[in-house]
Amino acid sequence: MAGLLHVLPHDGVGGAEIAARQAAQAAPDRVTVAVLAGAIHGPAQPNRISLNGFDSYDPLPALRVGVLARKYPVAIFSLWKSTLAMLATALISPGTLRVLLLHSDRRVHLPDRLATWLQARLAHEIWADCRRSLDGLGSLMPAGKPTRIISFVANRLTGTTRAAPRPRFIFWGRLTPLKRINVAIALFAELARTRPDARFMIIGPDDGSEAGLRNQVAALRLGDKVTFAGGKTMNEIAAIAADYDFFLQLSEQEGAAMSLIEAMQLGLAPIVTPVGEMGTYVRALETGVVYESRDQAAADIARILGDPALFARIGAAAVDHWRGARLY
Repeated sequence: MAGLLHVLPHDGVGGAEIAARQAAQAAPDRVTVAVLAGAIHGPAQPNRISLNGFDSYDPLPALRVGVLARKYPVAIFSLWKSTLAMLATALISPGTLRVLLLHSDRRVHLPDRLATWLQARLAHEIWADCRRSLDGLGSLMPAGKPTRIISFVANRLTGTTRAAPRPRFIFWGRLTPLKRINVAIALFAELARTRPDARFMIIGPDDGSEAGLRNQVAALRLGDKVTFAGGKTMNEIAAIAADYDFFLQLSEQEGAAMSLIEAMQLGLAPIVTPVGEMGTYVRALETGVVYESRDQAAADIARILGDPALFARIGAAAVDHWRGARLY
C-alpha cells in the first residue's frame, strides 16, 4: 500500500492528534492513522482506526501496529507512549521506514526521556513540528541521524477585520496545567479591574485543570466575565473568535503551537509566553504581546487597547505571517 501510517497513543485534541486527523481527512488515500488505545474522535473514516488497547502501554495493539506496518513504506510515531509500537514495527516490519515525529521541545519526566531516547535510535529519521522541538532533543539525538522540520499549518483560515480594539480575550486548547490558564486568568483579572467590559472565553475539553480554574474564577469574582465553553470544532471556534480581539495563551511549554497559528490566521492579536515557537511567531508589539511579567503584559495590552492603529497593524501582521505557508 502506498502512503504512510501515523501511529498515536490515543486520539484527542492535542496538536499531534489534530494534525494527524486533518491529514487523514485531506488525503484519505495516502494517510492512515492508527490509535493504540481509546476511541476515534470526530467523523468515522476507514483510514482512521483504533487498535482497541486498554491503554497506551498494552503490548497487543503495539504488535498489531507491527503487522499493519508491513503494508506501508513509511510509519510515523508521535509521542513517547508509542515506543512499544515502534519497537514492534522494527522487529516485525523492518522494511518500513520508521519516523519519530517530535511535537515539543521538552521531555516532561524520566519515562518520557528514556522512551524518546529509544525511539530516536529505532527511527530511521527524526522529524519535528518546528526548530525548537528538534533542538530540544539535545543529547538524545543520535549522531548522524537524518532530520527534517515539517510544516504544522494544518489548514488555511480567513482573518476577520476588526474595528477599535476591545478587552475581549479568547483561548482554545486542552485545559491542562501545561497551558497555564490559571496565569492567563490572573492577567485577565488584572485587566478587568479597570475594564468592566472585559471578557475571557475559554474553549476546550478538560484535561485535569477545569475544576481548579473554575474555583479560581469564582474566588476572583469573575463568573460574569469568564466563560468555559467546552470543546468546539475549528469552524465553531472561528465563528466565535470573530467577536474577540485577543488570543491569550501563556503556556509553560509548546512545540509548533497550533492554536496560536490558527489565532494569528484569524487576525487575533496574540498574547503569549516565548516558549517553543511562540516566541518566534510573536514579536513584541509587532505581531502581538510577549508575556514576560503580569505588569509588563498588562501595560502592553493597555497600550494596544488605547491605539486602534497599532491594534490594526498587529492583526494584519499576524495574518501576513502565515500567508502562503505550506500546509501540513
